[in-house]
Amino acid sequence: MKSPTNTQRLTIVLMLALGVAFFYATYIGIGSVVAEQSRVQQQSVSPVFDLVRDELLRPFYIAETFANTVDFVATMEAEDFDEATLLSRLQAMEQKLGLSFFVASERTRKQYFSNGNTLDLVEGNVAWYFQAKARDRDFMADLGQVGDVHLFFDVKMRGDNDEFLGYVGVGKRVQQFLESFDRYKAMYGYDFLFVNDNDEIMLSSLPELVVTDAYIPTLDALDWFQHGDDSSASHDSEIIQVNDQDLLVSEFGIKELGWRLLLLSPLEARQSQTTRAFLSNALAALLIVLFFAGGVAALMMLYKRNLENQAQIDLLTGLPNRTYVQRYFNQLKRSGTTLCAIIVDLDRFKEVNDSLGHEAGDLVLQAAATVLAGAAREKDIVGRWGGEEFVMLIATESEDTGRDIAERARKELAALEIPTRESTVSITASFGVAFGDAKAESMAALLAKADDAMYQAKLDGRNLVRVYTPETASIRLVDTA
Repeated sequence: MKSPTNTQRLTIVLMLALGVAFFYATYIGIGSVVAEQSRVQQQSVSPVFDLVRDELLRPFYIAETFANTVDFVATMEAEDFDEATLLSRLQAMEQKLGLSFFVASERTRKQYFSNGNTLDLVEGNVAWYFQAKARDRDFMADLGQVGDVHLFFDVKMRGDNDEFLGYVGVGKRVQQFLESFDRYKAMYGYDFLFVNDNDEIMLSSLPELVVTDAYIPTLDALDWFQHGDDSSASHDSEIIQVNDQDLLVSEFGIKELGWRLLLLSPLEARQSQTTRAFLSNALAALLIVLFFAGGVAALMMLYKRNLENQAQIDLLTGLPNRTYVQRYFNQLKRSGTTLCAIIVDLDRFKEVNDSLGHEAGDLVLQAAATVLAGAAREKDIVGRWGGEEFVMLIATESEDTGRDIAERARKELAALEIPTRESTVSITASFGVAFGDAKAESMAALLAKADDAMYQAKLDGRNLVRVYTPETASIRLVDTA
């Protein structure tokens, strides 16, 4: 067998060197792309969460809370419905929160706006209301208000027995969104496309895609996003060219709205990336990917937890707020559970605030919340209803169980000594207990009975537990603080 010549040996060495160089260059290129994409996404995630939370989810949660507020639902169901009072309330909410509000009433077939205007809901003239009413979902986001386009977050109102009462809406001017987008673009350099489930571009930072009275752009009409017949395909991690500029597309789902956010990030020059060493580039790419994945997961969990806490927890006491209590009652209604509803009102709480200050009052509320939560069972719920008033929902088949829990809590409160900055404070509370069937009775009706019983306890001398009977109905005192 002939030995290879020097030329053959050189050819083999060159081919091997060329192969190594090819694989080396390929690996460097892939590592650079992965590192660049991860870096861009890493920079984008945190401020995007802030944008979505502040600009979109805040008005959405306000609308949801508004629609589920017990006293507001009771107002809409009342026989003596007062339009003037409703308009005044909507106007006050607009001034306080800086958002537009409306109520569309099924009973009166009128829409009431926070700017004082009203509109008759006539089928054929006001299309959105009847289209929304026919949908299965309780929430929709739509664009409206000719001449000054707003994005409205509309939530269905429901009363007793899931009766449809109409819609509440929270609106924000599209121009306000554009101003926020400009600020984010100035800081981070990227653009936004918010796309609904019909592939309509509801909001965009690109001037040519801003919605108007007569124009709502769609994703499938853009030549950058053509995918044959499948225009709704995911665009995550695509590189597109817009106005002769290369952009990286990152896609995020907004579950609460059923929307997608497409983030368009400009790609930076990659000349320096070709000079990176093989091992350092590979290690850096791996670390960035792992860090990015862990950071995204941690941020998403923290973001979700913060939103849930803001929407459902009373910050002073740490107890569930009205919204959470109402949702818990709705769960009991669906399961057909009987329960005791307990209203707890701290006796002469105003005197604590007046004599010792609100700081002492806050300490009393926190101490009372701790006692009430400790008196309830693990499966029960205790929430702050407002001011010095608390609500306990006790899932039970016996009225005696609710009365026993209330009596135990009453005794523990009466024995409590609460240290404040100036002195030690003692507090008592009056308890009203009402037993009912969650499936057959609304929360508003059951709490009204518990409220009557609580007022009976006030009338009988305070620091008492009273159970609702027909004789306690409609008892009110002028001064029961």
